Amino acid sequence: MKIGFVVHFFDFRNDVRKVVEQVNKQHQVILFARKEDVANIQKHSSNQIEVRIVDEFIPTPRNIVLQNMFRFFGKLPKSIQNYYLMEVFKISLNPPTEQKKAKSLLDLAMKLPKTISYDYYLNKLQYKKATYIDDIDQFICFTDISDSYFLARLIREKRNVKIYVYSWDHPCKQMKYSRQVKYMVWNEGIKQDLIELQNVSPKQITVSGASQFAYVQQFLTTYLHQANNVFPFRYIYFGCAIGAPEIVKEEIKVIKLISEVMQQVVPDIRLVVRPYPVMKDWQIYEPLKAMPNIILDDEFRAKDLSVGEAFIMDKFSKIHFAEAFIHLGTTLGFEACFLDTPSVIIDFQWFQEKKSLLSIYNFVHQYQNEKYLLLSDYPNVVHSQEELTSLIQNLVINKARYLKYNYAVRATTALKDFKQFADAILHT
Repeated sequence: MKIGFVVHFFDFRNDVRKVVEQVNKQHQVILFARKEDVANIQKHSSNQIEVRIVDEFIPTPRNIVLQNMFRFFGKLPKSIQNYYLMEVFKISLNPPTEQKKAKSLLDLAMKLPKTISYDYYLNKLQYKKATYIDDIDQFICFTDISDSYFLARLIREKRNVKIYVYSWDHPCKQMKYSRQVKYMVWNEGIKQDLIELQNVSPKQITVSGASQFAYVQQFLTTYLHQANNVFPFRYIYFGCAIGAPEIVKEEIKVIKLISEVMQQVVPDIRLVVRPYPVMKDWQIYEPLKAMPNIILDDEFRAKDLSVGEAFIMDKFSKIHFAEAFIHLGTTLGFEACFLDTPSVIIDFQWFQEKKSLLSIYNFVHQYQNEKYLLLSDYPNVVHSQEELTSLIQNLVINKARYLKYNYAVRATTALKDFKQFADAILHT
């Protein structure tokens, strides 16, 4: 068969590249991408895999009107606050000169009635039919949809289209979900999210597993037995989760507090801090180097968003050898639950003192964190400095107590290797 992968963020999504390679062993893969993404995709894909440019957009008055109508009147997920928060986060990463206008347009859109469904939008778009697709047996797309014109054509021509919901937070923060295609999701919980938040029929959704977690499976089955601790000391590992500079300052405040508690309670244990990989300016983490027990783990930074497989295994190895992994709400905190290192999420009560949109409280209390990680029955969810002190003291005494949380989180999602995941999405 010929399988068409409609791809974007190809440098950042190492797991997607692995899935493509796996499928290409059994079938012929064709990559479809926007013109502006092609050079980057070719840089990170095999020369044996054909890349075709998606060319469907027509700048007709009708299309321009439809685009603006969907932008301002398009239906949102029922988790509206989470959608709005994510849009504000994205705006905060723009140059300061652009932020005010973008925020004003977003606020205007939020006040308008949401009457236009994504399917209405897709069904009305005009497209070129310029992309050659007649030889493709099935198409696999990824959220967030990169080209609505191409998807509109695939649907109207009744092609075999499947969409993999790439991340656990996509159903709660995105708006481009059609009811005319099949979906593949990590687990039953995300299937329910798609039903409740996006009104997708359960008949259209299949649990495929998570492509990102195939690296966890690879680490456990292939690398763990040969892994070595790169740090010659005991440590707790902190994974930074925030890319908006306004909130990073609050995250650094939390890291310093953890450092101070550790100096008092376990002075012989270090705090290793992993900066947020896609943070533009890592200079913001420089103040942490002044803390006597903090080690900044910043050697993994690459020139672009891609990293080698060895770096991914190194990341899991560092979590594996740590006394605990601490974070403020990140996919890595979910992944850590598959390892026998307690995964801990900080939700201090003082986060609630400042509830502006770009606040650490709103970051920690995103929909996906509240559903999957902020499990109040477990001591791994830390609400105060007193609870943090108790956790750090008890970690070295009764580690098993804190692994119960790991088991509860990882029970939601079955691990699959890349071959198993590729088979799952092909045969859905």
